[in-house]
Amino acid sequence: MSFHKLEKYVSNPTQLQGLKYKQPILVSDSKGFTLKNNYHGKFPVECWCQPGATTKLLVDQIETHIEPALRYHKNIVFYLWSGTCDITQKSGKFISLKNPDSEQVVNNLVKHFARAYEVVKCYSPWATLKIIDCPLLSISQWNGSKGHENPDQFKDEDKLATEQITLLNTEIQKLNEVNSHNTIKISRFYFRSRKVKGKSSRHSVNLALNYDGIHPGNLLSLATIRDLFEDVQKECYSLTG
Repeated sequence: MSFHKLEKYVSNPTQLQGLKYKQPILVSDSKGFTLKNNYHGKFPVECWCQPGATTKLLVDQIETHIEPALRYHKNIVFYLWSGTCDITQKSGKFISLKNPDSEQVVNNLVKHFARAYEVVKCYSPWATLKIIDCPLLSISQWNGSKGHENPDQFKDEDKLATEQITLLNTEIQKLNEVNSHNTIKISRFYFRSRKVKGKSSRHSVNLALNYDGIHPGNLLSLATIRDLFEDVQKECYSLTG
């Protein structure tokens, strides 16, 4: 999606209305803090966010804290938003692709996501889980923003990361569907389609929507918040009584 289309999309933000009867909790790495920082006002979604956290660590966090959270909130919807720190690895200031074997990466992540569902199911109907799809990322853009002398050398890793995330998001959607949940598809904002007269549409990926290659920029953050809030409105708020 172009910046212009994204600006139009976020011009009509979702306002949460009605009586909140479930507590939404966003479980994420530092991307969750990015959303919160781009929201004007008090962020109405509780955030359990850990910079640099892998999916396994985030699922461990849910497992450890779900019981005291339920004692406090009574009813919870968890939104698990991860994957970035499973696909990349950090060395000093710079990052690289963690594993070029896309099938292995995706299979490992699916196991962690499936475990998250199993953990939360033990507390049904008072707790439910939804997995948000993984946003695209640019290793070259991140390394360039951190002063790497030749960030273009990571362009091939960018392509492989996009391949891995696209495969992962297909599996996330399947897993959500098996558990009777829709998927919040953040990754769709990155894809552009341009019609060329007399030819088929040309498709491209707009990784510039991330301000540093990893974290969503202001427009993408607002678009993500809009989609998240639309789901929170449906899952956690009642407009009657």
